[in-house]
Amino acid sequence: MQLSAILLLAAPLTGALRMGSPALAPSRTSAVSMVDRTATIPAKNVWVDMVPASEVKPNTINSGFQYGIEVAVVCDAKGGIYGLSNKMPPTGQPTTFAEIQGDVVVEPVSGTKFNIKTGKQTGTWCPYPIGKLIIGRITTPQDMETFKLRKQGGYVQALINVNAKAQFEQKYWRGILDSQGKVDGGYY
Repeated sequence: MQLSAILLLAAPLTGALRMGSPALAPSRTSAVSMVDRTATIPAKNVWVDMVPASEVKPNTINSGFQYGIEVAVVCDAKGGIYGLSNKMPPTGQPTTFAEIQGDVVVEPVSGTKFNIKTGKQTGTWCPYPIGKLIIGRITTPQDMETFKLRKQGGYVQALINVNAKAQFEQKYWRGILDSQGKVDGGYY
């Protein structure tokens, strides 16, 4: 009696185990996306602590890193503070390596100057010899990103978009360990 009961219970399963059964066939449309591709992540600007105010002294450049964004806090000779990206065009050198000359910072490899208030490139693009020979020929003039700063509670704070990293990655990632297009073949 037990054997017949087992066979009765197993009968529906044997049909599903046959080769080519739709119940077990791999499906290309069954993948679940963790991120809605049509929805965009909104910008969310927040004041974030970057550098202790005690470290910000005249003619210094300090940097802070929060939410995937690195901000260089430039303090001019008069004590004014300005926020720039800590990645200088055209070589990507940190702004903390730059030299302050009045109201400009000078990129150490190419010699390109950027206004600390506006981030605009000033003067000749790549005036140093290595810049003229190589870097200036393969790059085009560009400006630096600027950030609003304020002193608050013993820190210099920067107004940054805390969703910037997620907005950037939205184009490339759908979920954990999944590159864009791997789920549904959209990349190919």
